[in-house]
Amino acid sequence: MLVSLILVFREAMEAGLIVGIVLAASAGVLGRGKWVAGGIATGLAGACLLAVFAGALSDLFEGAGQEAFTATILLFAVAMLTWHVVWMSHHGRQMAAEFRQIGQEVQLGQRSLAALAAVVAVATMREGAEVVLFLYGVVVASHTGAASLVAGGLAGMLLAAALSWLLYRGLLAVPMHRLFKLTNGLIALLAAGMAGQAAAVLHAADILPGWGERMWDTSFILEDSSIVGKALHALIGYSARPSGVQLAAWIGTLATLVVLSRTVGRPRKRLVAVAALLALAIGAPSARAEEPLQLEFRGHRFIPNRLEVPTGTKFRLIVKNSDDTAEEFESTELNREKLVPPGQSIVVFLGPLEPGEYKIFGDFHKDTAQGTLVAK
Repeated sequence: MLVSLILVFREAMEAGLIVGIVLAASAGVLGRGKWVAGGIATGLAGACLLAVFAGALSDLFEGAGQEAFTATILLFAVAMLTWHVVWMSHHGRQMAAEFRQIGQEVQLGQRSLAALAAVVAVATMREGAEVVLFLYGVVVASHTGAASLVAGGLAGMLLAAALSWLLYRGLLAVPMHRLFKLTNGLIALLAAGMAGQAAAVLHAADILPGWGERMWDTSFILEDSSIVGKALHALIGYSARPSGVQLAAWIGTLATLVVLSRTVGRPRKRLVAVAALLALAIGAPSARAEEPLQLEFRGHRFIPNRLEVPTGTKFRLIVKNSDDTAEEFESTELNREKLVPPGQSIVVFLGPLEPGEYKIFGDFHKDTAQGTLVAK
C-alpha cells in the first residue's frame, strides 16, 4: 500500500498542480468544470492506451517510442498553452470587466477553456501512463494484493488533490484584476518548463544535441527527486542538472511567449519569434560508440551492478527488464528517466561523459536496484 501511495502521489501531484493553475486561470467562467473533468477523463483514457501499447510503440520507434510520444504530447501542451497566453494577454482586461456581467462569461471563456482542457488531458496522460503500467505489472505478478494497491493509490490521489486545491485557493485569493496576469505568468512558465522537458526527452533519445550535458548542478540545494523538486519540475521545468538544449528550449519558449503576447497581429515579428524557437533543433552530430552496452533488471537488481562505459563519446545502453513487473531506469546525475515494461527492452542514449562514476537506480525498487556506470 505504501509503495502505491507514494508512487501515485508523486505522479498525480505533478498533474494536479497543473490542474490547480488551470482552474484558477479560468475562475468565474461557467462550464469550466466540465472542460477540466473532460480533460482529466481524456488523459486517463490516453494513459491506459499508452500503457497497454507501450511495448509495441517502443518497437515501432526502435527503442525511442517513449521519448517520441512523450515529446509529442509535451509539445502539443506547449502549443495549447501558447494559444492561451497569447489570447488572454489581449482579452484579459475585457474578461475581467465582463465577469461583472454574468451573461458574457461563457461566450468569452470557452475559447481559452478548450486549450486548457487539452493541457489537463496531456498532463494526466503523461503521469497516468507510468502509474497504470506499474500498478498493472504489480497486480499481474501478484506480489501485492489488488485491494492494497487500490487503497494506496486512492490515498495518493487524495493527497495530490489536496495539494492542488491549496494552490487553487491561494491563487483565488488574488484580486481579479491581477489574477489574469499572475496565472498568465504561471502558465508561461509552465509552457517553458514543458518545452525544456521535451528538449531533454528528445536529447535523451539522441534526436537533439545536448549542447552541454550539465550546465550546472544545484542538487546540493534541491534534488530533482525530492517532493519540492518534483513540484517545481512540474510547474516550471526545474532540473538540478539541465543540459544546454534543455535550458535553450526553456529560455527560447519563454522569450517567444513574451514576444507573441505583445506582437499578435504583426506577422513579421511573429515569424521571427517562431523561427528562433525552431532553431533549437539544429546542432552538430557527435562521435558515437558503435556497439551498444547491455544492462538487465533481474530480481529487482541490476545485472551487472557496475558497468564500464566509454568517455568522450556517445553510446547506447540497452536495458532489459527480465522481471514480471514494470521498472524505471533512472539516474539523477545523468538526467535520465525511462520506463521499462516487464519483459521489454529499452535504449538509453548517454554521453559524452567525463571520467568518473555515475549512480543509476530502478525507481520502483530503490532498495535493491542500485548500480554504477564507471566511465573510463
